[in-house]
Amino acid sequence: MRSSKTKIWSATGLVFIGVVVGIILASNFDWVPKGLASRNDNPVILGAQGAPSEDVLKFQDTGKAFTAVSKEVLPTVVSISTSKIIKRSPREDDMWGPIFRDFFGRDFPSQLPQTQKLQGLGSGVIVSKDGYILTNNHVIENADDIKVTLYDNRHFEAEIVGTDPLTEVAVVKIKGEDLPVARLGDSEKLEVGEWVLAIGNPLQLSSTVTAGIVSAKGRAIGIIQDEDREQIGGSYAIENFIQTDAAINPGNSGGALVNLKAEVIGINTAIATRTGYYQGYGFAIPINLAKKIMNDLIKQGYVVRAWLGISMEPINEAMAERFGLDRPKGVLIRQILNDSPAQKAGLKTLDVLLKVDNKDISQSNEVQNIIALKNPGDIVTLTILRDGKQKEVQVKLGQRETGRETASKTADEDLPELGLEVQNLTDEIRSQLDYYKNDEGVLVTNVDLYSAAYDARISKGDLIFRIEDQPVRSVSEYRKALHKFKKGQVVIFYLKQRSTEFQAFVKLPQ
Repeated sequence: MRSSKTKIWSATGLVFIGVVVGIILASNFDWVPKGLASRNDNPVILGAQGAPSEDVLKFQDTGKAFTAVSKEVLPTVVSISTSKIIKRSPREDDMWGPIFRDFFGRDFPSQLPQTQKLQGLGSGVIVSKDGYILTNNHVIENADDIKVTLYDNRHFEAEIVGTDPLTEVAVVKIKGEDLPVARLGDSEKLEVGEWVLAIGNPLQLSSTVTAGIVSAKGRAIGIIQDEDREQIGGSYAIENFIQTDAAINPGNSGGALVNLKAEVIGINTAIATRTGYYQGYGFAIPINLAKKIMNDLIKQGYVVRAWLGISMEPINEAMAERFGLDRPKGVLIRQILNDSPAQKAGLKTLDVLLKVDNKDISQSNEVQNIIALKNPGDIVTLTILRDGKQKEVQVKLGQRETGRETASKTADEDLPELGLEVQNLTDEIRSQLDYYKNDEGVLVTNVDLYSAAYDARISKGDLIFRIEDQPVRSVSEYRKALHKFKKGQVVIFYLKQRSTEFQAFVKLPQ
C-alpha cells in the first residue's frame, strides 16, 4: 500500500512540476493565447509614441491661419436669393389642352399655371459699412426681387446699383449701418501655388469655407457665349480669371476668394464642369478688376472703359517662325479700328504686340485686362515687333462708346412690358458687327422667354429700324414711337437680322 501511495504522490508531483514549468516557458516565449492579453495589468499601446516633429508642427500654423481668416471674413460674406416671374409658353397649352379636353370635355379650362416663379441663390461680399455689396452679374440678372441674408441671419431687401455683363461684376445695395466690411487686397501680387479660401453659400449650405491653392492666373474660359460676344464685340469681353482648386459650387458665385492675410483677392464666378457641380477647378474675377468696375458702377451707374481699338489673336508656332521669334509669344494685331487710339498712334495690322507697359504678353485677354484697369486719357507704352525690329509706341487711350442709353422692361414704367431690351447702335458696335455698319436703329440685347417680343419671334442681335411708320435711330426714338400706341394693340416692328429684313407683329400687353 505504502509503495503504491508513494508512486501516486510522486506522479502527482511530477505533473504539477511539469505544469509550472510549462507556464513559465509559455510566458517566456509569448505562447499565451491572444484572448488572454486583456487580463494583463500592462495593456498593449498601439501607435507611435512621443511628440510630433517640428516639421509637422509647422503645418499647424497653416490650420490656425485658415481658422483666423474664416472668423474674420465670414461675417462679410452674404447670401443673395433672387426670384423672377416668367410667363409660360402658350405652346404648352396647345400640347396638353387637347388631351384634357378629350377626357373632360371641350369646355375644360387648362389647369396649368400661366406663370412660373424661378428662384436663384448666390453670394456677395460687403464692401462698405452702409451696405454696398459686390457680387456677380449672373446672380442678380433680370431678378424681380433680391433678398440678402447676413452671417448673423439679418435679412434685407436689396436694390441693383449697376451691372457689367462684360466682366460679370455687379453691385447691389441694402439699407444697413455699421456693417462688417471685407478688406480688399491686390490681385496683382497673387502667386500661383498660394493658399486661398473660397467663402460663400454653395448648394444652399450657408457660410461654407473651402481651401485650396491658386492653380493658375490669367485664364480665359469663355463664360460669355459666342452669340453674346458677337453682340458686344469679341474683343469687349474681359476674361482674366484666377483659377483655384478650392471647391466652388452653384451658390458660391459672388462670394469671396481670400488669401491668408484675410484679404479678398477675387470674386468667385464660375466652375469647370461637365456635371454642373465642382469637378476640380473654379474661377474668380481678380479683385483689382472688380474694384475698378465696382467704383464706376457706384459713382456713375455705368462703366467708364478705356479703349485701344484693336482685335488680336495669340502667336502660334507658324507665326513665331514667320516673324523670327524664338518661341510663340505676344499677340498678333489682326485689325485696327477706324479712328481708334491704336490707329492714331500708328499701329498696323500684322504688328506683333510683345509687351504692354513693360509686361510680357502671351494672350489677348492679358491685353484686355490691362486696358480694362486703365482710364480714358491714360497713356500706355506698347512694345511691338515690326519688320523684324522691336519698337515702342505710346498710345493715349480713348473712351469706349458704351451705348449707355438703353431701354429695358424696367427702364420706363410708361412703356409696355415687351420683355425686350435695346441699346443704341454705336460706331464701335458697327465696326464689330460688319453687317450693320451702314445701318441706323437700336440693337436688341435681350429678349425674355415667353414675352410679347419672344412670341413675335424677335431675337437678341436683331436691329429695330422702324416701328409702324416711325423711324427708329436711337433708344429715345424707340421709346417715343412706342408711346403712340395703346395697350393691347398689335404693332408692326421692322427689323434686320444680319442682312435679312423682316417684320414682327407685336401685341402690346394689356
